[in-house]
Amino acid sequence: MDETDVTIQEQETDAVEASELADDDESVPFPRARVVRILKSAGNGKILRSEVKEAANIWLGDVAKKIAKEMSNTQYASIGISDFQRATKPYDMIEDIVKDRERIIMTAEKLKIDADHLIREMNRFFEVLQTGKEKDN
Repeated sequence: MDETDVTIQEQETDAVEASELADDDESVPFPRARVVRILKSAGNGKILRSEVKEAANIWLGDVAKKIAKEMSNTQYASIGISDFQRATKPYDMIEDIVKDRERIIMTAEKLKIDADHLIREMNRFFEVLQTGKEKDN
């Protein structure tokens, strides 16, 4: 890809982003351009399809509604930071839950290996008791 191709591609990207800035409407909960910028910042230069941009925006709006509903379950007249933290805690814990799952699976696999080893040792021990000879492996 030569320099002119890169320049043309950058111009097209700028044009798309400019049209998205003008495209902010009420069909999505957040300004489209801001959501697209956030998605592109972690996208490693990959092109985002328009349906992904819209779906991400709608999903973020749904999450915001769920958080708002949970925060409103407070017994007080005003919503404080503790209500926000309580409402967002399940979303913050997802990464920890995934790590715990992996840790538990690894521990269970180690236990299985240990149990298999114990079974082999017990079988060998009782083989010696019954026959008086150790079996060659």
